[in-house]
Amino acid sequence: MSSRSLLLLLLVLACLQSFTTAQNADGPKICCIRYQTHRIPVRVITVYKETDRWCTKPGVIFTLKSGREVCANPDIEWVQNNMKKIDQRLYESMIQNQTSS
Repeated sequence: MSSRSLLLLLLVLACLQSFTTAQNADGPKICCIRYQTHRIPVRVITVYKETDRWCTKPGVIFTLKSGREVCANPDIEWVQNNMKKIDQRLYESMIQNQTSS
């Protein structure tokens, strides 16, 4: 009787594992469908993240100070420049925090 219980328990665990794996296999979490066409001033951007490589279109998601997220084309020069400026801003902030500690 205990071997049946163990087998049933293992079967239930296997089913639960397959359900959780299936939920995570939906594909990319955030992708860009359309790009922002107008340039966004870097002063209103707090952070950025690149979209998942599984997305059909590559994209950069800028988070604005208002909290709004905006997709941009990573192949466009102003987008690349904004990314570099934000990286530089974060680097300088990190260095400043290290020297003041």
